[in-house]
Amino acid sequence: MTNYSHLVNLKDRTVSPEVFTNPDIYLIEQEKIFRRCWIFVGHESQVREPGAFLTTTIGEEPVIVVKDHDGKVKVFFNSCRHRGVKVCRIDHGKAKVFQCPYHGWSYGIDGSLVGVPQQKTAYHGDLDKTQWGLIKVPRVESFHGLIFACLDDKAVSLEEYLGDIAWYLELILRRSKGGTKLLQGCHRWRVKGNWKLAAEQFAGDNYHADVLHKSLSLIGLAPSEFRGGIPWETDFQVKSSNGHGWINFKSPDGPLPPAVEEWIRHSREESKERLTATQAGLVHTTHVGGVFPNFAILSFMGFTFVRVWHPRGLNDLDVHSWALADEDAPDEVVAFLSTMLILNFSSSGIFEQDDVTVWGDMMSTLQGTVRRRFPLNYQMGAGHERRLSDRPGLIHPPSTEIGIFGFHEFWRSLMSR
Repeated sequence: MTNYSHLVNLKDRTVSPEVFTNPDIYLIEQEKIFRRCWIFVGHESQVREPGAFLTTTIGEEPVIVVKDHDGKVKVFFNSCRHRGVKVCRIDHGKAKVFQCPYHGWSYGIDGSLVGVPQQKTAYHGDLDKTQWGLIKVPRVESFHGLIFACLDDKAVSLEEYLGDIAWYLELILRRSKGGTKLLQGCHRWRVKGNWKLAAEQFAGDNYHADVLHKSLSLIGLAPSEFRGGIPWETDFQVKSSNGHGWINFKSPDGPLPPAVEEWIRHSREESKERLTATQAGLVHTTHVGGVFPNFAILSFMGFTFVRVWHPRGLNDLDVHSWALADEDAPDEVVAFLSTMLILNFSSSGIFEQDDVTVWGDMMSTLQGTVRRRFPLNYQMGAGHERRLSDRPGLIHPPSTEIGIFGFHEFWRSLMSR
């Protein structure tokens, strides 16, 4: 049996390269992580009407997210009960039925089996269609528009699972009375790297920004430092419960279009009616958050995106990324944030190119037979964090690794069960 206490050493605050490079561990994660945790599968704005659907995955399990005739969002395995072929082969749309392209079994938007070719002549009336609907994902819940699903019917509620991080997600999701929406069009690309390398970075690695993204500062496209100037107040990092993490700092936004600046002022004022005073004071600062295991959200330089790191093997991950806008944001603001996402954090984005290069490089070095015997250091800030009365979680000013190591602590606890 794998010794996970050795792989993630709580005393020395180290993580073994085996966590990222061992193929057996990757397979076990599909059962102990992606089957047990709440996974982001979409946004309510993507399935507004009955029949509206999107396809995604939970770990490596393909699923369909669809709104049924009762107005409820349901999630089904995207796999025919006859031979297992995908019954929906497009990213999103609106449907009355999902029909398997292999033998033609068809399913309603409630998952029920509604059509079987040659049912009377070939099955002789012996097939009970009520027993052969699409396999339903047992738990589906939403948090201010974000839809999460869980394959474990005994899991805690989504609210309990999010824990402390919910307070910080509200800085983005509740700042406007109209809520949020995902803009049409998902950026999708595949990169080399283990999914946890991407996930841990968004759970609390602010340390890399001054170095890895320095070229952007030199040409004036980003701040010279990514740490702000008021530690503990607007500039801090959070180790949240259940492996979640948050980075917050305030830096000059740079020149923004007048419509965007006006919208930011409006949003900050509106947030005072919806959030606590401490929360409202943090609205439209820079936010970077990670919800364990593979959901990320970033709000920076006037734009916001959400994304998912989909594992596709030990050394491959698919990145799915969407622009997130306030529901009632003006068209000019929406156009700006969409452009900023493309320029900065799309498959060809300036920041993105820096990140994906080092993730692939890390995998090539950590798999060496000698290098993988030596642990990685995650001790930054340990023992110097605090609890503050006006916000949840363990707090430390940037830079620190308490949030990243918290990600691995929770990973260890799930893998050890």
